[in-house]
Amino acid sequence: MPPLPLIEPHIALFLDFDGTLADLAPRPDLVQVEPQLVGTLRALHTCLDGALAIVSGRPVAELDHFLQPLRLPAAGIHGAEFRTGGERIITPPAPGIGALLPRLEALVARHPGLQLERKSVAVAIHYRQVPELEPLVRAAVADVLRDAAGLEALPGKMVVEIKPAGVDKGDAIAAFMRTPPFAGRMPLFAGDDVTDEAGFVVVRELGGVGLLVGQRATAATAMLASPDALRGWLHESAHALTHWMATRDAAPDATPRDPTITPTLREDLL
Repeated sequence: MPPLPLIEPHIALFLDFDGTLADLAPRPDLVQVEPQLVGTLRALHTCLDGALAIVSGRPVAELDHFLQPLRLPAAGIHGAEFRTGGERIITPPAPGIGALLPRLEALVARHPGLQLERKSVAVAIHYRQVPELEPLVRAAVADVLRDAAGLEALPGKMVVEIKPAGVDKGDAIAAFMRTPPFAGRMPLFAGDDVTDEAGFVVVRELGGVGLLVGQRATAATAMLASPDALRGWLHESAHALTHWMATRDAAPDATPRDPTITPTLREDLL
């Protein structure tokens, strides 16, 4: 695969968090953020005139914690929480997760390797430490959802999540793309999990680029091998865009494109 062209000023950039910006950890609370990443995201947010959003399965409050002091536009819990440029987080009514918790807590108590993660309008069971329990977890989630209205299961990497039905990352990206500063730009979404596939489909329908971090069958149109490779690409792009912004008054026709790559990002990857 040819080198990935750097991000250009007309891009609307959407980034997953776990497994994309940050390496996966045995537990969600143990994730570490590379020190340089926050500065790079700040620079990209500035250079793209604010058209950068985090689209994650985590709650927005957790994203803010890991990326502090940044408070970027964000879609949390796969789009169930939504924040544009302002401080207000739009969250749908709670769908009755609480009624399911006793049975899920009992399951986790019987199998210490499992971890229950509670969110504002969702709950997830992680089995990363006991992957052999995947069939058990999937069956248990299907059982508790049998009589639950307005909820659905969302399998991911070593996790099954129960979330509001009809909410996904593709819808969140589409909503961002209808509002400034994202509207009118070419969307690019980077993610790693099967939960990101809805986002890849939407950006492709909008004429953009889906970027898979990892390797598997996917609707994405480009790939990077690892979160470290993704971060390196973001660092290089931020440096090029910052340099371009500093020199554009003196050379208005300058572009931040890698001089070794002649096609644009879209032409090269679509």
